[in-house]
Amino acid sequence: MENELEELYKELNEVKACDLEYLPKYGYSSKEEIIQLIEEDIEELRAEMECNQYDYTPAELEEERTNLCLSQGLSRYC
Repeated sequence: MENELEELYKELNEVKACDLEYLPKYGYSSKEEIIQLIEEDIEELRAEMECNQYDYTPAELEEERTNLCLSQGLSRYC
């Protein structure tokens, strides 16, 4: 995943450095639109990488917390 992130940053820098307003490599889409799309991809990948740092997925973590409360006779939500 880190390689993908590195490639996205490289691509973002290439697009920002381009002098053209509409980029043929991207089907003549506007430069601003391509930058926005690449930045969104970067944010999604970073969020995915952050989730992968933990042993639990968010759903598994929530289930574990609920089970812990139930085992102690506590209400999960007040």
